[in-house]
Amino acid sequence: MSSYILFFVCIFGVCLGSFYNVVILRSLSNESIVYPPSKCPKCNNRLYFWHNIPIVSYLLLRGKCYFCHEKISIQYPIIEALTMILFGCCYLKFDLTIKFFFAIILVSALLIMTVTDIKEKVVDCNIAIGLAVIGILYNFIISPWQGLYSLIGVIVAVVVFEIIARIGIKPFGVRIIAEGDTYVAAAIGACFGIQNLGVILICTLLAAMIYSLPVYFIKQYKQKNLDICVLLSIFIISTICHYFLQNIIILVILAASGLILAFRIIKSIPTDENKLIMPFVPALALGTVFYLFFA
Repeated sequence: MSSYILFFVCIFGVCLGSFYNVVILRSLSNESIVYPPSKCPKCNNRLYFWHNIPIVSYLLLRGKCYFCHEKISIQYPIIEALTMILFGCCYLKFDLTIKFFFAIILVSALLIMTVTDIKEKVVDCNIAIGLAVIGILYNFIISPWQGLYSLIGVIVAVVVFEIIARIGIKPFGVRIIAEGDTYVAAAIGACFGIQNLGVILICTLLAAMIYSLPVYFIKQYKQKNLDICVLLSIFIISTICHYFLQNIIILVILAASGLILAFRIIKSIPTDENKLIMPFVPALALGTVFYLFFA
């Protein structure tokens, strides 16, 4: 019976993933998610029902529009498959409990906001507010004390993120973290409460490093800023060597390369608003999902 339930949960997830693609794209273009019916974004032809079968239609059409033969974004099957996997993981972790239904709402909201943040650096704050309300209600259902912790979590998350965001105003003239990220942090604080917020922030910082540092250094390599790439290589090699050898000379090299690298990164940060603010919701989402499934 558990296998059958898992199968239907995954089918439910992949179907909702198809709908989430509509929500993502139409929220960016300010269109209604209800009307008009599904259409090709290139030629505007209305799609047939068999063009909307999650994942399968993309494979049958070989990633191209049936009418104009323009390429269909790989985003469609990726979001559908990712939603299916997340829903399946939620069921395996929580079974058919109230926490399962709360978890699928949480991962769905984070997935939608993550994709819009990556694509256009835009976060639908209404989704974040709705998630915060659901998180507070869910915690009050568990216990009044848990509901109180949830409310405090919202306040602390907003204060912490606004302090971090405004640190960049004086040196750079712009917020380090966008306002939408604060809404998402508040929603996470509402869902998990103040007692879990510290662990989630640590997971988020680790996720931010995993997500943003490779993107940053690839960009530096493409811009021919090879000194940063060389310094990073020295720092990584020194870190590994010091871990195994515990040598004082290696430690000095590690410290020196780290300081020079940090100074060089800060110096290279542009002051243009659109270039300074990186999408931070993906890191928040990764940290939260990691905590949800593994903490």
